[in-house]
Amino acid sequence: HFAPPPLGRLKHLDTMSSPRAAASSIPNSTSVNSQNMGEDDSLRRAWQLGAESTSEGDKDLPRANSLMDRADSTIKMAGSNLQLQRADTFPTEDKELRHAATMPMTFDISAARPFCCGLWKLQQLVGFVLGVVSLIVFSVIHPIEAHSAATSMLGVTLLCACFWIFEVLPVYITALLPMVCIPLMSIQSSEYIATAYWNWVSMLVVATYLVDIAMEHVHLPRRIALALLLRVGVVRPSTLLACFMGLCWVLAMFLNSIAVTLVITPFAISLTNAAEEQVRNAADSSVDYAQEEGADEAALQEAVARGNAEAQRLQHFADGVLIGIAYSASAGGIATITGAIPNYFLAAESALAGQVSWLSWFAFAFPTSLAVGVLAYIVLYVRYVRHLAFEGISKEVIEQEYQDLICEMGPMSRDEVAVACVQVVQILMLIFRPFTFSNWVTSPHGDALVNDATLALVPAMTLFLIPSVISPGQAILTWPTVHEKFDFGLLLLIGGSIAINYGFQDSGLSIALGELVGSLIPCVPPFVLNLVVVTSVTLCSQVLSSISTASTMLPVLRAASVQAMVNPLALMLPATVATSLAFLLPTAAPPNVIVLAKSQELGRPLRFREFFSSGLVLTVAAILVATGMSWIMARLVFHPDNILPKWACEAVGGTCVWLEIEGVVQGTFVSAQACIMDIAGGDAKVCRLWNGTMVDAS
Repeated sequence: HFAPPPLGRLKHLDTMSSPRAAASSIPNSTSVNSQNMGEDDSLRRAWQLGAESTSEGDKDLPRANSLMDRADSTIKMAGSNLQLQRADTFPTEDKELRHAATMPMTFDISAARPFCCGLWKLQQLVGFVLGVVSLIVFSVIHPIEAHSAATSMLGVTLLCACFWIFEVLPVYITALLPMVCIPLMSIQSSEYIATAYWNWVSMLVVATYLVDIAMEHVHLPRRIALALLLRVGVVRPSTLLACFMGLCWVLAMFLNSIAVTLVITPFAISLTNAAEEQVRNAADSSVDYAQEEGADEAALQEAVARGNAEAQRLQHFADGVLIGIAYSASAGGIATITGAIPNYFLAAESALAGQVSWLSWFAFAFPTSLAVGVLAYIVLYVRYVRHLAFEGISKEVIEQEYQDLICEMGPMSRDEVAVACVQVVQILMLIFRPFTFSNWVTSPHGDALVNDATLALVPAMTLFLIPSVISPGQAILTWPTVHEKFDFGLLLLIGGSIAINYGFQDSGLSIALGELVGSLIPCVPPFVLNLVVVTSVTLCSQVLSSISTASTMLPVLRAASVQAMVNPLALMLPATVATSLAFLLPTAAPPNVIVLAKSQELGRPLRFREFFSSGLVLTVAAILVATGMSWIMARLVFHPDNILPKWACEAVGGTCVWLEIEGVVQGTFVSAQACIMDIAGGDAKVCRLWNGTMVDAS
């Protein structure tokens, strides 16, 4: 991928009489930034090749261009098939980019697809072979002799994991494989598995996404950003980066990170492009003034080089702004149970028995989210802002952006105020639900009948009842708008994860994996175990994506915690936080994919090395911070001591029983404790206490 010359020089190149003359001018316009020297040399050689091909005229120029086009296409396809995808391999339309954010390989528009009649890349063929072979092997051999169905479930899990990781099928369709395979492998019935695809977590997703769509539809985040910048006046680079990152961090707590990134990124690109135009206009004015004063050629060249250098520094800063938007959206999503897709998987875990509510997760995760967001700003400030010699974006540029918004949407309307009020009401109802509705609406036995899904739906549904002043005769939110922007595949994705959890429990695979992994847990100090979980899940999220990691790792950790007889929250809370620390690769998280694709609208699109160089430092720092913060906040909010609690034992069904047996568990005297059934030993009446004593549970 060749970096183009600065925009101010393109017009000059177009007016050259021959490619040779154009080639001679490139070093003056592109060699300022030492980081681009390799790309500049390649571009210079390409132009010189074109110049040589026209030594007897321009008749051979099309042929040389054709050769360069084919060579460039070959290089792009090779890089794309190595999953080092660049900006120009993604679509830019919001409708397609919403799906490309979670399926980057599927929507790679530049990759060679030589397999399956042009349908698959090399990775997808590898994923298909690995997944199918794993399913066949574990269906024929039975390494887990005590649980015959567990080996079949392991094959189904590996099939889904390979298809998710390599995107053999769209990730949403892969989520339907448990519905097909689990009944056919005689693990559970179709009726039972189907219940996983529609539950209270699915309704919570619907409720929060409806408000997200309304916020995006009325362009409220964009108006908030402009109002914030207008109050600042002349925006310094550090202030601009802080404004964009802070706004995305706050919005991502209550909106989904995909919607936040899609709304804020185009505005940031427009603003930085306008600032670049401002810099180039100032440089042109200085050159014109120098010409009027009769300056010599050397002085003119120096003025041109100075203007190009400042424009390139601004392009470098624009890279930092876009990466900051992606990082802050991921960090903000950590704070709420509705902020990131992996958080929904945690809420749907049956083993947690409703211990994690919107409020409790917010109290636990908010400090970690804030710390990671601040870390991201510090890393990007040091890399992109600290040595930037740019005075800032003038108030006139911001005012022009605001006028463009006024021309497009009009002044602040009642629709935007109503949507903002609905969002605030939804948040307040989720915060106060444990203290109000859960106590007010109960069954005759005192059980709470209302959870977060019901309360989140109430304000969301009112959006279809409030008349719109922008579109008279319609509500603020209409079904066509929802149908266009709602990601219904997300419901299948969450359902597929829950279906795998069902299969883990009913096949006995959770017991087998729990015995394997759980045997290592008592040997590791609790804080070190927390560090190991955060580090391993974070590294997996960089390569496998946060969605794939959460859907496969959480069931294993839950099973391991039960078999090791420790609180599941001690492992699953830090693991869920770690899935959102995907900063290293441009395809690791949905916000990364979106800013990479949208950067095609910049003078120079984002590159792989921009993410890697910034993300490496941030990932290491975030692992350390998330380990410490999750350890502290988990004990303050959830009190997950290392003893398996009664609610966790009762939630896992027949594999654990709660017995009134006194004893010492991990140094603490208890009057009752959990006992794990010895199903592997063939006696369904015998269970194992924490100290290894076998007792008759009957």
